[in-house]
Amino acid sequence: MAFKYEKLNVEQDGMVVVAAINHPPANSMGQGVLRDLNDLLDKCEKDDNVRVIVITGSGEKLFSAGADITEFAGLQAGKVPQYNGNEIYFKIENYPKVIIAAIQGGAYGGGLELACCCHLRIMSDAATLGLPEVKLGLNPGWGGTQRLPRFIGKTKALELMLTGDFMPARDALALGLLNKVVPKEKVMEEAKALAKRLAAGAPVAQREIMKAVRLGLEANIRDGVMKIESAASKALVFTEDFKEGSRAFLEKRAPNFKGR
Repeated sequence: MAFKYEKLNVEQDGMVVVAAINHPPANSMGQGVLRDLNDLLDKCEKDDNVRVIVITGSGEKLFSAGADITEFAGLQAGKVPQYNGNEIYFKIENYPKVIIAAIQGGAYGGGLELACCCHLRIMSDAATLGLPEVKLGLNPGWGGTQRLPRFIGKTKALELMLTGDFMPARDALALGLLNKVVPKEKVMEEAKALAKRLAAGAPVAQREIMKAVRLGLEANIRDGVMKIESAASKALVFTEDFKEGSRAFLEKRAPNFKGR
């Protein structure tokens, strides 16, 4: 599939698509970025040749600095944006294919909120993250007040949001927000390696696992196990991938999953 966007640089390597936000100088999440990202998600969901998406930022300094401040005047005048950041972020969070955030630079405001919606996160050891909206007299408005406390706990999340301070990557790793912290020159290498490993996995099982975890976190544990997890198990036991995985295990070979 050919990808050509104004605000995203997109390349495909096998079953992995890498999308780099390209909106200088801050890779801000303006309407153009949201538009292109929304279109890319729709196309990749329908394409069986895409199994994993990596979202990153262009350049070394910033993953994304968040909302596009140049668009604030329109919001203050009552203009309704065509592309709603929250809707697109929920689309990422609920996406049936794995999405990895490769955070090569700072992730602030809507940039950090974007990373929180991705399923996995790899970050540069030289980068920082934060939700500094309070310094503009605003609150995090694309899920930050809801998702960040679920990752790092209420106390630390409140400290970050109320002060607007930035957190080093190592602290975010220790608190459970990140999967891995690596030197900045290794971020894309690590993200692509993980993406290729996941792309070789069973896509239907991956989809059901992500769905079960997401829904289970909103339910009590009994319903999570007896209803949500059980429903996933019942759905997967009849798939061709399960049959292939079982055969491959008995034949001592790598499985060839088709996503069926």
